[in-house]
Amino acid sequence: MSKQIRPLERNVVIFGDSGSGKSSVINAIAQTQLAKTSSSATGCTFAYQRHRVEISGQTFVLFDTAGLNEGTAGTVPAAKADENLKSLLHELMSPRSDGIGLLVYCVRSTRARRALIRNYNLFYSAICRKKVPIVVVVTGLENEPDMESWWGANEKEFKSRGMHFEDHACVTTLQKHSGISDVFTRRIEESSETLRNLVVKNCSDWVVDDGWFKQSFAAVRNMISDSGNSERSLPSTLIICDPSRNEEVEIAHCIRGTLKPYFVRIDGDNYQVHRVPALDSSSSNAERRPEGDLLIYYARADELSAARQKFYAFCTAYRGNVVPVVVVVKGLDDRQAAHQWVEQHIMYDGAGRLFSTFAPAEELGYDSLKQQAEQELQDLIRQACLIRSERKVRGKQKRLARTRNRL
Repeated sequence: MSKQIRPLERNVVIFGDSGSGKSSVINAIAQTQLAKTSSSATGCTFAYQRHRVEISGQTFVLFDTAGLNEGTAGTVPAAKADENLKSLLHELMSPRSDGIGLLVYCVRSTRARRALIRNYNLFYSAICRKKVPIVVVVTGLENEPDMESWWGANEKEFKSRGMHFEDHACVTTLQKHSGISDVFTRRIEESSETLRNLVVKNCSDWVVDDGWFKQSFAAVRNMISDSGNSERSLPSTLIICDPSRNEEVEIAHCIRGTLKPYFVRIDGDNYQVHRVPALDSSSSNAERRPEGDLLIYYARADELSAARQKFYAFCTAYRGNVVPVVVVVKGLDDRQAAHQWVEQHIMYDGAGRLFSTFAPAEELGYDSLKQQAEQELQDLIRQACLIRSERKVRGKQKRLARTRNRL
């Protein structure tokens, strides 16, 4: 948990279909020709190439990675894909690596393609466990009257398919050459700066380990073999810790529960909820703890004593290094204030991305503010919860049925 001196060589994984402009994006970031480009290249799933670049005095390693292509969904050569996946995961967790800092998804359109959503779920949920920021780069916009306006017109298309991004860039990946117009030259230069700023601004610090390797490898294989079904046919599991409450926890209005598991429904999705007590570094009996798809931790803005240590103990106990975490800060009035509080008081090295939101003081009577906080938390639950493969779902079916019978 303490500060460690490590070489800041952050890994940035760039993925997308063939023809989405991954290699051209890398060249634009590097401002030189590092990656070979080919409009006809397909590549085998999870094959990759490494490219080291420096931006504003910081070193980044860009991974040019092949995802599932439109024509290969369901027909991926299993042995070769497994070999490539193992190699990629080992590379990302090697001693010379500084973990995974950022996911960059390259796309050319928002057509309702199956591979578009599957790649998002594979890399963001299965591989990176939603622990790092993900940004989207939309390429091929050189002929748009205003490249940035494309996002305003199409952002809802991504969200309607369950794809949420920390940031975005609308760019051209054309190369400069003699005879190119001044308009295109300016757009090429602007796109390069936009992409470089995107990486520096959004890169995080997430340290991976052997546990992550095993879990990610299994999750990817299951997701591919089970056709990438992201529908939650059985409830995802929420682990909730609210040290300030001893009897029950409240997710939102009329959604309450006690120490035993219970089930709730949010926006059409079912969730199994475990409320767990606060822990310290001496807590044991880890084998009896439930496995979660999302951790939710409540903290009070006015309780700073050992706040980071308590949060670290909770994350360590419930595998917060490979499970997304939502922090709800009580006593604040907006999400930005909650984010700043989390960064200042409980964030620790290697934690990866933390989702954060707020809960106003209980004694305040601002109903509209409380409703806003409840809605933001529900939105975060849907956004941050891991996508589980059908194989894992089936593995839990009997256990969940027995749990329901006991309740």
